[in-house]
Amino acid sequence: MLISGRNFRTGAVVRFGSSTAPVVTVSPGQIQVMTPAESSGTANVTVQNADTQAATAANAFMFVTPAPTGPGETAQSADAFVDSVGVNVHLHDGDTAYANFAAVENALKGLGVRHIRDGLIDTTWTPYYDRLNELGRAGIKSDLVTSANQSAALLAAYPQRVPYSLEAYEAPNEYDSGGGPNWSATLNAFMPQLHAALKAAPGASKFPIAGPSLTQAGSFPKMASASSFFDFANLHNYLAGRNPGTSGWGGNGYGSIDWNLALANTAWPGRPVITTETGYINDLSKANSVPEEVSGKYLPRLLLEQWLHGIHRTYIYELVDIGSHFADNGFGLLHNDFSPKPGYNAIKSLLGLLTDPGPAFLPGRLGHKLSGDLANVHHLLLEKRDATFYLAIWIEQPAYDVNAKKPLSVAEQSVSIDVAQPMRIRRHWLDASGNLQTSLLGAGQTQTIEVSDQVTILEITQ
Repeated sequence: MLISGRNFRTGAVVRFGSSTAPVVTVSPGQIQVMTPAESSGTANVTVQNADTQAATAANAFMFVTPAPTGPGETAQSADAFVDSVGVNVHLHDGDTAYANFAAVENALKGLGVRHIRDGLIDTTWTPYYDRLNELGRAGIKSDLVTSANQSAALLAAYPQRVPYSLEAYEAPNEYDSGGGPNWSATLNAFMPQLHAALKAAPGASKFPIAGPSLTQAGSFPKMASASSFFDFANLHNYLAGRNPGTSGWGGNGYGSIDWNLALANTAWPGRPVITTETGYINDLSKANSVPEEVSGKYLPRLLLEQWLHGIHRTYIYELVDIGSHFADNGFGLLHNDFSPKPGYNAIKSLLGLLTDPGPAFLPGRLGHKLSGDLANVHHLLLEKRDATFYLAIWIEQPAYDVNAKKPLSVAEQSVSIDVAQPMRIRRHWLDASGNLQTSLLGAGQTQTIEVSDQVTILEITQ
């Protein structure tokens, strides 16, 4: 749906009644959203900019429960999914692989991401700003993490240092873990200061604020009152070596994506959610680690599962291994020498296939039906602007027992897709190295494929 108006800004939040609508694109005069599902009736439409200015059109939208139309579903924008992916970097760390900026830049461009996360660092080492700006000019923008002791003057002036790079500010990182015994009081005092500093500064007021990332379930209620001072709720929902669609490994689904979302939605109801850290560690000497080939299976599924759960952006931690002498080494998509792991290849392949930049459009509906062995089979239907559909499909089961440290076999399952009219179907799948393989399926409106725990994507065209 397209909403027309004036002075819309990046980070705007749109609500239909009490439901938040996922925002696809924003321009000063138009916002494209995906309307939420509601029962029949009218609803107010509210647009709130990142600076908290809001306008409401009373009873401006009517939800109508559609009559059944047979098999099929409405697609989502392929490029909106691509735009949801980011990666963590540490460009200021001169004693790690990040010191090799040429390799970092090449790796980011090769990966196909448009977003990075780093620190809002007050440094006299000007190459830090130069490198952020260089990436920004290449279309790779940055979410920068603040510190609780930073001044209002620094926060307001930072866009002048990285004018090509900055796209969002973020509250201090995992402050409940490293902020001392009075962390909540300090953080609750800092959040309104951060908000006020940015909204009072013409050069900074347009940028959205991501809320605090927290490491403990009990920390969320302590930050509930801060919700009016940020635009996006923030999760660090690591899955501790489990598969992305895990139902959890404790009471009430502990650790699952749903469990993490419930923490955010209870503390900050109505706030759209992003994840600024998640990923898998490959150093098998450490707890919750998985082999590289398992990460290669899990990481593309993680991005797809996050999107299916309504999470607006997911930043993988992190781009490159920092070195064996660091305690948190092993999370990288690349080895310390910048050679790719299967996870890097898999994300590169996924984004490369689905990228589709361009003006806003409304995805259509694909008349199709899935049948066969659908147990634990998940899927996401996407569409490009040229009306090509992409059906990502996979078995959401664990490929590794993280406690016993042993691989688990996931048997392939036969799934049939029936399309309403003759269409050309090309099958793409990720191999064990994360590289994309392709074949053209035979003629006919019904095709049967073997689905595995590696993502398969059916490219469907008339």
